[in-house]
Amino acid sequence: MTQTFSDNILYYSPGSVFSNIAVLLLCELGIQDQFEFKPLEMGVDNIAPWYIKLNPKGQVPTLVHLGKPIADSLNIADHIDKCFGLSPVLSTRDPQVLEIVEKWRQVRVLSLIAGKKSEGQDVSQLENILEKSREKVLEYRQENPELKEHYNTRLAMHDERKEILINHDSHLLQKARLESLLDETELALQKNNGELLKGKNRTVA
Repeated sequence: MTQTFSDNILYYSPGSVFSNIAVLLLCELGIQDQFEFKPLEMGVDNIAPWYIKLNPKGQVPTLVHLGKPIADSLNIADHIDKCFGLSPVLSTRDPQVLEIVEKWRQVRVLSLIAGKKSEGQDVSQLENILEKSREKVLEYRQENPELKEHYNTRLAMHDERKEILINHDSHLLQKARLESLLDETELALQKNNGELLKGKNRTVA
């Protein structure tokens, strides 16, 4: 994909949990028709110079609204909450809501799906893929010196992602986090008669 020149775009990946949160937020607020939805080929588009300019971490989603890029699903929620005046639908400034959201954001879903699930699992093929991706980022950094700091940010994210994927202990940690959160959620639903937070408006996202 090449860069799209438009004032309102959502760059996302259909396989990304956080991307789908952004899609749901726009649809729930009924403003999806105001934005172009542009899926990215991860490992290609998200490390290209034009995208790194928008989002130095090279992650999805990124919302471009009136020409301004906003990265991260929580920042996107806060931005559209303010710009479209539809609070309290998203509750992005509610401390209780944010506390729950942050706990879920700490769960690395990728590790649970594609990480090293057993100590003896062969992850050499995955390591090769990750190394080639890192080499491409280094190549882009050399070719685009004006984006050196942006690509340094991307490299840090890449290395963190690699650790999460090829380290069995990381997989076990994420699994434990998820199980704990599911238990907390079940208890909250029981305590609050089916509501996660009593008396709080919530979105599907």
